[in-house]
Amino acid sequence: INSKLPLDVLGKIWDLSDVDKDGHLDKEEFIVALHLVYRTMEKEPVPSSLPPSLIPPSKRKKSAPALPGAVAVLSATPPMGSAASALVNWVVPVADREKYRELFKKTDSDGDGFITGTEIIEIFMQSNLSQTMLAQIWGLADTKQTGKLTPEQFALAMHFIQQKVTKGIDPPSTLTADMIPPSERTAASDSTSSVGSVELTGNKELDDLSQEIAQLQREKFFLEQEIMQTEETIRQKNSDVQDIQLDLDRESSSLHSLTSQKQDAQGRLDEMDQQRAKLEGMLNELKQKCQEESQQISSLQSQIRSQETHVRSQEDELSRTKADLSRLQEEEAQLEERLVTGRVQLDSIVKSLQTTQDEINQARSKLSLIQDTQKELTQTIEQYNSALSEINRGNFSNLPDLSEGFTERENGGFRSSVRNREIN
Repeated sequence: INSKLPLDVLGKIWDLSDVDKDGHLDKEEFIVALHLVYRTMEKEPVPSSLPPSLIPPSKRKKSAPALPGAVAVLSATPPMGSAASALVNWVVPVADREKYRELFKKTDSDGDGFITGTEIIEIFMQSNLSQTMLAQIWGLADTKQTGKLTPEQFALAMHFIQQKVTKGIDPPSTLTADMIPPSERTAASDSTSSVGSVELTGNKELDDLSQEIAQLQREKFFLEQEIMQTEETIRQKNSDVQDIQLDLDRESSSLHSLTSQKQDAQGRLDEMDQQRAKLEGMLNELKQKCQEESQQISSLQSQIRSQETHVRSQEDELSRTKADLSRLQEEEAQLEERLVTGRVQLDSIVKSLQTTQDEINQARSKLSLIQDTQKELTQTIEQYNSALSEINRGNFSNLPDLSEGFTERENGGFRSSVRNREIN
């Protein structure tokens, strides 16, 4: 599903990958499914039947197709006398073999002489080739379909990658004779060399006849190989026909199932049309409500803008009020300081007034005493004046007796009275 491929395509890929038709995918079938998914994502069509080259090894006993990427050593008939040289040559340049051998040693982490897909994946992905292309190269290099590569097979795979990256040359669909790793050519080389061998006798006619016989034997061997390969191809075709027939049966069954599903879908579609009509009515009602709510929202927005303006004016007035309050608080603080100072001064003035009042009271007491004394002195002076008047007239008989009062005053009566008043 993550591949974004149509469900019918994914279903077909599942059917192709489920080789044993048990409704489940084991590890090998799962790998085949992923391979087909990636190929389909690369715009390649899904095959009508699973190619023999993609049938997992454990599933080949029933269909017995040829190994993927493997070809007969003698599938291309070389000219007479050149078969041995064709088997000696290898497509991997001699200059690159040592480099690939060293890279193989570094990649073979467990040192078992083989490299698995897990060990080689990082090297493969560094080439930036598509996964489909890398899978094809792996299938060609893994000639015996063991799921791992020998050093020669690894070198062959790296050669195909290098050719594609540097020169743009696509890997072949099948291996040619000069592409097969040298270590895998032993059996074919022995059989080829043993066929048509000639021992020269020195008789030209006999030797020519022997060489002609040897040539015929070699041609017979090559023809037999071609016949065997043709028979193998026929078996593969028969297997493909059987797979196609199975696919047709599955497609027929799928067609019946799809027809039934179509009828069910049509019924559901009719129900959905009815639901659609109801939903359209509900949608119209919702649209009308939305329009009304939009008008209400517009009205509310106008009120909000008006309130915001009013709030801003109130905030400005509040700011001014805060400024006035701050100024009044400062004035109040100044007045409180002045009040405290005034109270201190008032207390000092009150104390001074009390002192002054005490002094005034004392002065009043002294003044009253002085006034009393003045009155007495005035009376005494009047008496003396009266006595002097009588004396001046020569009348000494009517002189008032001033001795007592004068004596009393002389004896301190006046002073004591004044002192008593001062004390009081």
